[in-house]
Amino acid sequence: MRPTHHLVLMTAALVLATTGTLASVELASSQRADPRPPNIVLITSDDQTAVELRWMPRTRRLLGRAGVTFSDMVAPHPNCCPSRAQILSGQYAHNNGVRTNGPPWGGHEGFDPSTALPVWLQRAGYETGFVGKYLHGYDETDGIEPGWDRWRPIIGVLSDYHSFLQYADGELVRFGPEAYHTDEVAQQSRQLVRDLSAGDQPFFLWSSFLAPHGTCQGNPQPDCSGPPPAAERHADILGDVRLPALDSPSFNKRGAWAKARGTSAPARSRTDAQRLFTQRIRALAALDEAVAGIVEELDRTGELENTVLMFTSDNGYLFGEHRLVGKNVPYEEAVRVPLLMRGPGIPAGQRRTQTVAMIDLAPTIAELAGARPMRRTDGASLLPYAVADRPQPDRALLLQAGSKGKVKARAWTFRGVRTDRYTLVRWKKPRLRELYDRRRDPYQLTNVHADPRYQRIRRQLTGLLRDRLEDCRGNGCRRPVPELPRPGRR
Repeated sequence: MRPTHHLVLMTAALVLATTGTLASVELASSQRADPRPPNIVLITSDDQTAVELRWMPRTRRLLGRAGVTFSDMVAPHPNCCPSRAQILSGQYAHNNGVRTNGPPWGGHEGFDPSTALPVWLQRAGYETGFVGKYLHGYDETDGIEPGWDRWRPIIGVLSDYHSFLQYADGELVRFGPEAYHTDEVAQQSRQLVRDLSAGDQPFFLWSSFLAPHGTCQGNPQPDCSGPPPAAERHADILGDVRLPALDSPSFNKRGAWAKARGTSAPARSRTDAQRLFTQRIRALAALDEAVAGIVEELDRTGELENTVLMFTSDNGYLFGEHRLVGKNVPYEEAVRVPLLMRGPGIPAGQRRTQTVAMIDLAPTIAELAGARPMRRTDGASLLPYAVADRPQPDRALLLQAGSKGKVKARAWTFRGVRTDRYTLVRWKKPRLRELYDRRRDPYQLTNVHADPRYQRIRRQLTGLLRDRLEDCRGNGCRRPVPELPRPGRR
């Protein structure tokens, strides 16, 4: 069967299976159908928390209110390059080869682009385009990556908002201090929409933004955690918005890992945290405009009604919760990210509570496109939840972060498991075990790993991590979690 009306037909089938009502099917089928499968536009931010989406009103209106908002979207490997590799592969880091931002066990060097998402899409008849931040370590000597028809990654230092370098369709282009990264990626994204819309093929566009990631400029290398510069037009806005983390019970609270590290986890300055946050939401203002511009361009070219748009971030960020600033830790502030999705067949203004993850994006895009993955994906398409709010059994996600250890099999900073209620983590250095009951302890303040009331739960989660998830592949990564005992039962 050709993929004609692919998403609308799938939507109708899912709604019928879920509701059993013909009226619902007729409503789903009334969505505009196009003789081609849908265009797909993926927009990503960098280091953005789920909470910071509050200060992107255009994005919430144009994508969230016009589509579905996922409230439990997880970045299982909360770091820039590994997370992007998950988007490109649909696989966890131990399967896609990217455990860290650089060698020996990560970066662009660890990734095989020949079987990645854009190649699947080209084989399915899609025209593809990329602009913005790509994988760490990629440069012009690597040539244009397989699967991309339009190829415009930023190269060199990836955290510079001004004076940056781009490899644009095989040509090096240098942008001076007057250029602003977000605005340039936005302008090029709109141009790519125009160019790709002019053809007869459906298209996939990934617009990969830097905001609100910290900047290296003005900081001693390799520190890239300085507050991001805002566009000049946003330099003085949002100065009265209070950082929500300052009111969190976990702010400057010495958690289990901070205690294990001793004096290396000092209290964080509330003033510095507020300043960082203010600059981040100012930087997001330009990204909010960029999202609106992409939607406007799709509408202007007549492609909006046949385009699925997704917005997410590679990972979250901590501002001082658990006495930590940054990411690459297994706590909710780092692993929870926004996900908005709109398009034909996707209902407007609805919220989904199912657990979805970065590894689900590639299978979702493949299903939308009628493409065949060239890898065994560890994630699964989230379309059943987007279009029909299907129930979900408890899901176990593998949380992990790589290290530069000498032995690859043991080169992990931590590995853990996250279910809808629990987070269990095993750290390598310092040797530490953590278990949090997020239903009773949403701020992850009390480590109950040694609590006898959680003994059976701890044993089952430890076995789940060790026996099923740490080396899982494909379907083995997606098996539902067996029912866990309640705390207090012995």
